[in-house]
Amino acid sequence: MSPANVALAPSRRALGIGLFAGLAHLIVGGALSVWFGFSWAANPFLAYVALGGLLLGAVPVVLLVENRLVAPSIVVAVAFVASAYGTWSVYVAPEVIPAPVGPTPFGWYLIGWVVVLGAALVTGGVEYGLRRVVST
Repeated sequence: MSPANVALAPSRRALGIGLFAGLAHLIVGGALSVWFGFSWAANPFLAYVALGGLLLGAVPVVLLVENRLVAPSIVVAVAFVASAYGTWSVYVAPEVIPAPVGPTPFGWYLIGWVVVLGAALVTGGVEYGLRRVVST
């Protein structure tokens, strides 16, 4: 590997911590989806959602450990908590539970993980750029 590529690769420590965070995010997200009563069939779509759960936990943490970027973790955490609370407050907490017409907010979070990850990466890029501008 050339020296330029080695500089871009995250450290083993960052990858290990990121993998742990990704698995934790996947487990918590799976537990919440079971608690919310989502039905998951064993099909390729489940693999897509599981990959998203893993990446949404791992990528922001790798950026945090490797580059001290906080914004991606904040974006994912806010989206996770807001979608889980939105689903809980509408479909779990009320005494009369409405019939869901489409995906719940947490369902959209699980399905649209690519958008959440993209937003996290964009905000991480902005944070990185601002730090470079301010430090010079």
